[in-house]
Amino acid sequence: MKKNLKEAPISYGDSPERMAPDIQSKIEKGETPLSDSPAFPEQEGEDRFEELIASKRFKDVVNKVKQYTGLTNVSGQNAFMQLQMMLMQAVQKVKSIENGNEEYLENLAVDLVKKEMSIPEDSFLFDVELIGSPSQMDTSKMRKQSEEPSSEDIEQIFGVSEDEAEEDLDNFMEAFDKFDMEKAKRRFINSLIQGASKKGHYMFNLVEEELNRLNPELLNLYGVLMSINDLIYWIMPDEAAQMMADSGQGVAGSEEIDDSTDPPTIKAKGMFFPVLIHELLKGVYEIMGTHGLPDDPKQAEMVMASQDTLPYEIWDLRLGPVIWEKFLEVYPDELFEDDMREIQNYLFSRFSALSTEQFFELAKEILSGSEDGKKAVRAMVDEIIQEIKDEEYEESMGQFRDDDEDEGFDLDDFLDGLGIGPAE
Repeated sequence: MKKNLKEAPISYGDSPERMAPDIQSKIEKGETPLSDSPAFPEQEGEDRFEELIASKRFKDVVNKVKQYTGLTNVSGQNAFMQLQMMLMQAVQKVKSIENGNEEYLENLAVDLVKKEMSIPEDSFLFDVELIGSPSQMDTSKMRKQSEEPSSEDIEQIFGVSEDEAEEDLDNFMEAFDKFDMEKAKRRFINSLIQGASKKGHYMFNLVEEELNRLNPELLNLYGVLMSINDLIYWIMPDEAAQMMADSGQGVAGSEEIDDSTDPPTIKAKGMFFPVLIHELLKGVYEIMGTHGLPDDPKQAEMVMASQDTLPYEIWDLRLGPVIWEKFLEVYPDELFEDDMREIQNYLFSRFSALSTEQFFELAKEILSGSEDGKKAVRAMVDEIIQEIKDEEYEESMGQFRDDDEDEGFDLDDFLDGLGIGPAE
């Protein structure tokens, strides 16, 4: 009853812009794929954590649209029609500039992602393509709907052996609980992946000089294109967005991991340069996020079949950016320095690899911004840095030992060459 009496759980402040009613309703009623996440902390007062991050994200998106379009009000039907026209014009202009410069932009996207994520050479192979139209997008491998296994499959794959199970019912319930926790973990990791890679939509600002060589209008055109696209995810009815996802329509990019190569190949396609960057980032984080899947291949496949879907991805795109921001807020400051950015990648992998219990316990502390969460992340970072130092030391010593063996190293000759004389 208390919930029903709340007039506006989603906070808009003084802004006239509003989400689509069904999107707001699902957030307020806790009916999104992320609503029941064990990672979300309890909030003081009436607002739920999901409502708070949705309010912030919607406000951020609206501000981006105003920044790039120059409009002061983007609410109402007239504004929507104006935004549609601006979007169509931006698409046409962008494609006219990108056409003929595909290879240059493809290489620029890869170089930018490798630099910003401090990806060592030879860590991944990249197969990228800047496509001209949606017709060139292969959506056949994209999962349109969640594939839930049967009760028997869940018990067989996630249950313990009959010898270990005290009671059949206990084993049955334990299998379902384990499956549910793994699904929730994958769902949350997917939201982090989308949130982290969403920054790729605006990383074009980091290569301003290179893009200006092609056309000085590109930067603002990209901003108009990506900001309006973000807003559409919030003002288009969720039902319509889900139908588009089910049919594979409106897909502007895709990524795929080919782990049959050494190193793995990240295959990315995008209709526009910013989308291509987004897909590349998503591929990198996807590889690191696989550490969060169950070790058992059958269990991992069942979890991914349940959670890795286009309809769920829409909610990850809506809420994931703020969730990712919350994680970055507890990162030690030095991780944002150029020579330390690589540690962020190790940290994401290490966090993903935690057991479900540890994973959600730490995630809740991080999202709440608690000191315990900051201390835990600090400890993980220190441990990673120490392990890297130990590994580098071992490799260095191993190299010295190899050199000694290869060249028949003799300590007496070495000291004699320095004028010190033979070793005593």
